[in-house]
Amino acid sequence: MSRRIRTAAALLLGLVVAVSLLAPLLGPWERDAIDLDRIAAPPSSGHPLGTDRLGRDVLTRLLYGGRYTLLVAGLSVAFAAALGAALGGAAGWLGGAVDRIVAGLADLFLSVPVFLVMLVAAAAAGGRIWTIPLVIGGMSWMETARVVRSRFAVIRREEYVEAARAAGAGGGRIVVRHLLPQAASPIAVAATAGLANAMLVESSLSFLGFGVQPPVPTWGNMLTGAVSTLRSAPAAALAPGLMIFATCFAFNLLCGDRLAGLANRRSS
Repeated sequence: MSRRIRTAAALLLGLVVAVSLLAPLLGPWERDAIDLDRIAAPPSSGHPLGTDRLGRDVLTRLLYGGRYTLLVAGLSVAFAAALGAALGGAAGWLGGAVDRIVAGLADLFLSVPVFLVMLVAAAAAGGRIWTIPLVIGGMSWMETARVVRSRFAVIRREEYVEAARAAGAGGGRIVVRHLLPQAASPIAVAATAGLANAMLVESSLSFLGFGVQPPVPTWGNMLTGAVSTLRSAPAAALAPGLMIFATCFAFNLLCGDRLAGLANRRSS
């Protein structure tokens, strides 16, 4: 992939993050402000992207929606990475029965219909914004666990690890000071690649009504609210849909080379 494409993807992501963080300053209206004179209205000077079915400014909610969508995706990935690193690290360092248990758990989670389980768990959680990342992350840790497990299983046999053990270093100290830094790069790559998937999952859950609940805006639940006004106010659906597509596409562009490089290092 050319450097120009990677640069463009990075700039796009930076722009999305910046405008989302600055939503209170950039939004022309309050987040939940209603304009009763313009319900499901097309774009105008007062509402550059029109309004939704309740008369709320689509541009303003799009900016705020980016904040919550990225927040949920980031927390989901952080939880999945932490859980995967903990389980994979325990399996790779301790081996034996622990390794078999973690491998069995990963196989079990990979064999069930993940999205269906997420739907049930999200419905039970009530759509609260802090519970959705736990639902998504709790079903997305398996790849990170496998990567960390394989790295730990190799690194624990290295000479410097044996030297640290002979010098009297405890298992926890060896893991924190020697093994985790070596596994940090593949963890970061797996986590970054998982951001796009977490965004899509959150958007899908919200679109089906099981994700973050209104009035808190996310790009997914904005799509849900725009279905009934798709013909009269198409911008209300097109805007969040394009933001989901562009952001996920940029994430995948940035992660593609890193994943390929990691695979090449493993095979070499």
